[in-house]
Amino acid sequence: MELRTLRYFLALAHAGTISGAAKELHVTQPTLSRQLADLEKEFGTTLFERGSKRIRLTVEGVRLRDYATSIVALADKATADLAQPDRAVGGSVFIGCGESEVMRTVFRAAKRCRDEHPDVRFHLFSGTSIDLEDRFNDGLLDFLVEFEPLPHPDRLSLSLPESDRWGVLMRKDDPLAERVSVRPENVAGRTVIGSRQGMKSGKMREWAGELHDRLDVVLTYNLGLNAAIAVEEGMGVMFCYDRLIRLPEDGALCFRPIDPPVYSDSAVVWKKHRHLSNAAEAFLQCLREECTGEVSIGER
Repeated sequence: MELRTLRYFLALAHAGTISGAAKELHVTQPTLSRQLADLEKEFGTTLFERGSKRIRLTVEGVRLRDYATSIVALADKATADLAQPDRAVGGSVFIGCGESEVMRTVFRAAKRCRDEHPDVRFHLFSGTSIDLEDRFNDGLLDFLVEFEPLPHPDRLSLSLPESDRWGVLMRKDDPLAERVSVRPENVAGRTVIGSRQGMKSGKMREWAGELHDRLDVVLTYNLGLNAAIAVEEGMGVMFCYDRLIRLPEDGALCFRPIDPPVYSDSAVVWKKHRHLSNAAEAFLQCLREECTGEVSIGER
């Protein structure tokens, strides 16, 4: 099994037609068909269902697509890292993160790194820590921004200086909008929208106490923009971080903090025994400076 064949397979899985994939890959249709037939023969299973117009993946094909995506991405990352001369600072830095205002620190560090090393590029993958865990463990991410970080023996971490405050996003015409803050009894029995990770965290359960099981969780989310639209459409009130959703003066939504107050800490983590590229090391140094308020030599 060659990387080239896996790239052919992924191109066909994406395009859905031999002609479309062949055009994307700049190869002839017979060449592509022969390579994919050899791949099915090698695995001893059918990877595609041939329809009259489109080709669809079988169950085995979907499994191979997941493996192939990771294998090809890791190979591309290795090629890019190793292509940099030993002393050159350039290439790509891959970061997995959720949505939070604390990402400003990360982006300030990225800008600082770019100012010092213009050949560095950043690639952002958004989701919860659980969503991104596999990519991080497989080496496809250099760094992971964890919320409510837990100690891991195989990871190093750098705490970000700010915390996120939890609260409730609601329509301005909701009776809760008249309150300065929201207590558990104010949302008991209400339809609520919550992050999959946040609703399961110990802090939120501790805040709601015995009323937690009386929350009618009508929708869960991993990223907040679509969930905020659901709030606008009246599906419920939404538990989220402050400053997560932009709230214009003439907008339909408002935010109220929860009481007693709940805050979430965050940290950037990386693998303890995994070699970081020169670009990733440069970014990490800039991140340390941002977190400690240090000024690099070039800025003095």
